[in-house]
Amino acid sequence: MNVTSGPFPGRRIGAAVAVFVLLLTLPSCSEDEPEREYSLPRTACGTTVDAEALAKFLPPGKKVSTEVTVASAKATRCAVSVDGKRVVYTAQEWWNDMSVLEFAKGLTLDKVGHQTEDGRFAYSGTQAFGKAEGCRNSRGQILYTAVLATGSEHSDAAAMKQLITEYTKAVQRSDVCH
Repeated sequence: MNVTSGPFPGRRIGAAVAVFVLLLTLPSCSEDEPEREYSLPRTACGTTVDAEALAKFLPPGKKVSTEVTVASAKATRCAVSVDGKRVVYTAQEWWNDMSVLEFAKGLTLDKVGHQTEDGRFAYSGTQAFGKAEGCRNSRGQILYTAVLATGSEHSDAAAMKQLITEYTKAVQRSDVCH
């Protein structure tokens, strides 16, 4: 039997035309969605960040920028903004030894929800906290880290865990720890 012949040859042609028209209209739908016109930042105020994990929390826009919002002997905080709107914050803070959950309580009222088995990281879909290893200052304080995506509409616990883990490792390799 010939493929174009048979009891319903018009249906096959009609189906092929419908699929073709659908494929032509799909690209036009995606053009209406806003796009990210900026390059992903590889650092947050000089500290390396996992750009792919960070990207999950950044909205579409034209320009991304980072700005130090606190710079003191006790803390360094950075804001990542898209088109002037602050979306993600990072922090490095020296504190007396405590659990990462106790540190988190000082920065958020929200429930963190997840913690790694070793207790060094606590995280949720929009925030994460870490405790740097081998990082003590002259007063014996330990360096803690935080990433807060308070301006993001995205929530992703796995991406936040990856982001805080990589950010904390970068802090541990930095001059701040040595």
